[in-house]
Amino acid sequence: MRARRHLHRFPELSFEEHETSRYLCERLDEIGLPYRTGFAGTGIVARLETGRPGPVTAFRADMDALPISEETGLPFASEHSGVMHACGHDLHSGVLLGLAAQLSTIRDRLVGTIVFVFQPGEEANGGAARVVADGALDQPAVERIFALHAAPGVPTGSIATRTGAVTATDDEFRITVRGAAAHSSEPQLGVNAVTAAAALATAITQIPATLDPFSVATITLASIHGGDAINVIPDECVITGMVRCVSEQDKFEIRKRIELAVTHAAASTGAEAILDLTEGFPPVVNDDACTAIVRRAATQCLEREEDFIQMARPHMGSEDFAYYQRSVPGAMFLLGCMGPESGESGLHTGGLVLDEAAIPVGIAIFASIALLTNGRS
Repeated sequence: MRARRHLHRFPELSFEEHETSRYLCERLDEIGLPYRTGFAGTGIVARLETGRPGPVTAFRADMDALPISEETGLPFASEHSGVMHACGHDLHSGVLLGLAAQLSTIRDRLVGTIVFVFQPGEEANGGAARVVADGALDQPAVERIFALHAAPGVPTGSIATRTGAVTATDDEFRITVRGAAAHSSEPQLGVNAVTAAAALATAITQIPATLDPFSVATITLASIHGGDAINVIPDECVITGMVRCVSEQDKFEIRKRIELAVTHAAASTGAEAILDLTEGFPPVVNDDACTAIVRRAATQCLEREEDFIQMARPHMGSEDFAYYQRSVPGAMFLLGCMGPESGESGLHTGGLVLDEAAIPVGIAIFASIALLTNGRS
């Protein structure tokens, strides 16, 4: 709890987590674990070596905060103006530090190696991929990896997960529609970019209706900006939006259909449209065997059977933990953080209050996973 509150008071944005990294290294020094730094700039990889042959299992926590002003009034509220741990990464790092401390006291009950990954830049579309590219899963070679995410909508003392897809992709698009300016009294001399954008927007929003009925996909038009004067036909309009889906096949099919819409809908009005697409995270897809381990750990740690919540469908948010899963099998679960003082604010809001009673629950489940994967027989 002490570590979590310190991190919450001094949040840092993606790839700027220098003081965060320094603080975590100090705590690892206290625990007595060796570590390497510099992964994606500020990331840390610590190791617990048992000296006995066995599996290599990793646990990951992210460290970065968001450009959001805190509105909680907590005694340990952010002291950095306009920056807040509004996604629970402070809690994630606190759990991982607690796990490192606990496993260090039961090293004699373990075999192989436990790896602790403190990752920067989860919110910046690149942290996990860069950490993996920098060799965080090497030396020794990680065989499986686990992570959790704070869930303010799940009661404290519970976790939620599922096999297969847990989160969605989050591709961003920006479409610049170009026409020709003219006075509104002479429309024949111009090409209205706003009208063309409206036709394009209509075509894009109809795409989900053309997919398999069992597909899970959304297309959000987030903004349409064009024109300045009420009596001038605008020559440019910009559309931005986001595509979320849980299937790679759907992702590429939607991308293809947006490209077709951009070409044909704009051309039908005499305008030109340029698509700029930013590929987001892949979906987090839980490995069956790793998910079974999480379930066994939850059975050992949670008070009631119903505290293990089987998610009926994926969460449509995104998470860069998916990049680790491209290299090794892994599983993520949602850690219930809804307590009496939590209120109704969700992730990525200035009023988010997470129940700190969830921290020992997260540590206990992680520790149980470690004993299941690396325990001495």
